[in-house]
Amino acid sequence: MSTDFARALGDVMGDGEFARAMERFARSFADYRERLPLIPHAYSRTRLAIAPEYEIVAMNWAPESISPVHDHGASRCWVLMLDGALDVQNFACDPVAAASPATIRETERLELRPGDIDHRLGPNELHRVRNPSRLQSAFSLQLYARPLSTYSVFDVHSGQRRIATATCELDLTLRSPA
Repeated sequence: MSTDFARALGDVMGDGEFARAMERFARSFADYRERLPLIPHAYSRTRLAIAPEYEIVAMNWAPESISPVHDHGASRCWVLMLDGALDVQNFACDPVAAASPATIRETERLELRPGDIDHRLGPNELHRVRNPSRLQSAFSLQLYARPLSTYSVFDVHSGQRRIATATCELDLTLRSPA
């Protein structure tokens, strides 16, 4: 993770605690990598740190796993790729369509590689994430400015939206690296 990015995160958050925690978990990835649950054809979420202002979650993306199209609720989210690759489809949602059905349109596609950073800065920024590998897991850190509690999942065909509750398969917050 670049120092410029860490400094920018510190500016956004009002202090550097969020960025310092993110750097620690990125540097210590080898220490917890093997503990991240693998769910065949899906992804798993492991909480690494939580504070009133932020939450850091490590994700293990099984081969060929894919998320639904989703937002990040009231949280801003940064994704730091640790290992493997992820394909990201970004979508925009009509901001005046608070009620279902929502109007969703694809805006761009990108590929994330180790060290790459992606972000969601508002509730109308949606994406779908996929591990394109048939053989290897991909690993990322999800960095939420405000812990993620609920978020919206969208059906791209019908525009229907449902509220989902964020859960973690594992919680390692008591084992934060120094």
